[in-house]
Amino acid sequence: MPHETAPASVLVVDDDEIMRVSLVDRLRMEGFETLAAPDLASARKLLRKQDIDLVITDIRLPDGDGRALFEEVCRSAPGTPVILMTAYISVADAVALTKAGAVDYLTKPFDLDEFVAKARLAIDRLQDLRASSMTAPDGTEAPAGSVILGRSAALHRIEKIAARIRAVDSPILLSGESGVGKKVVARFIHRNSSRGAGPFVAVNCAALAPGVMESELFGYEKGAFPGADRRRIGRFEQAQGGTIFLDEVGEIPLTSQVRLVRVLQEREVVRLGGAQPVALDVRVISATQVDLENAVAAGGFRTDLFWRLNVIQIPIPPLRKRPEDILFLARRFVVEQARQIGRPITGIAAAAEERLLHMEFPGNVRELRNMIERAVALAAGPRIQDYDLLFDEAAADDPVPDEATLDLKTQVEDAERAAILRALDETDGALQSAAALLGVSRKTLWEKMRRYDIDRHE
Repeated sequence: MPHETAPASVLVVDDDEIMRVSLVDRLRMEGFETLAAPDLASARKLLRKQDIDLVITDIRLPDGDGRALFEEVCRSAPGTPVILMTAYISVADAVALTKAGAVDYLTKPFDLDEFVAKARLAIDRLQDLRASSMTAPDGTEAPAGSVILGRSAALHRIEKIAARIRAVDSPILLSGESGVGKKVVARFIHRNSSRGAGPFVAVNCAALAPGVMESELFGYEKGAFPGADRRRIGRFEQAQGGTIFLDEVGEIPLTSQVRLVRVLQEREVVRLGGAQPVALDVRVISATQVDLENAVAAGGFRTDLFWRLNVIQIPIPPLRKRPEDILFLARRFVVEQARQIGRPITGIAAAAEERLLHMEFPGNVRELRNMIERAVALAAGPRIQDYDLLFDEAAADDPVPDEATLDLKTQVEDAERAAILRALDETDGALQSAAALLGVSRKTLWEKMRRYDIDRHE
């Protein structure tokens, strides 16, 4: 069963008592654990005493500047999101602060629903980063029971299946396009199974030449063939007590498929050149991007092998079919790559996230990871901007937006968001009526609401 998580803790810093109490009360109503401070000194004491998940601070405080607190949080607790509030900030200053690492800003007076939406978005991003920090740079070292695959219903379903078959050794067949993350899912199933403490041995069947396939999978004895000057333990034996992952299993030649069927049926292997069978205690997970049923019909894959591998079939949809996972994975990859190459990249700017959400990703998760790795290497500031994601020749020649362009874009987005909120308020959250009021389609309105993290029920 997934473990219960403690409510996120939020520190509100504002010298205006009415404002401070209003914000604290609203956050507590939303389920946050909330602390409050009227000045910098009090805020610093609270930050020293306990861990805070989100800091929301006014810029003008009686004993200093909230920006100083923001800078201290960046130094002492990197990754902790900070939202700045003020009635006096210019758009240029706000853009500069968000470039410096602040996750967002609020211009007073602001709508409480907008305030909660920004707080929730900041906490969501923090939770994604923390999920990433539980993984090694290859994204595989999460503790058993962790929910780390993604946010989409499809991946939550896979997590539930993994929990149900935790103690079952039935073969699993993962299907899906190239780059959807079949190996990550296989490793997740392994780690969250009763075999999780055992080895996970991955074999890319497409990368093995037909002449070495059997010696690689089943091993060989000394003298089994010219050049075999010592005994070699095959991949099946290496996986004893754990899991063997046969990636691109559809690429195994027919001649080797015959022997693989026998190994799976007898649960034992005989090394090439040997006579003594070795009993196997191995769970088999295989993966394919081709339709094995069609391959069986065409005579390119054995029927008996197909049915031995396809006991539990788990399809993995392409990334374009599960957009909820795009930002979850992108944020994780930022953490992994920044840690790996030692760059102080703290996140992804809103405009860059918006660009990612509108991409098709024909190369699936592999393409997304590649894009983020490149962006982390190229980013000039602490957060990846939308232009950092561009990589083709035409895009590379485009000028980087200047401060004035970014300022104007921010003003347009603020005005658009305010118009949507007003339309929803006037129509009591009825999307069709609000869309008609704004002169856009219902689909366009829904996309804009998702972009600005607007919940009509609030």
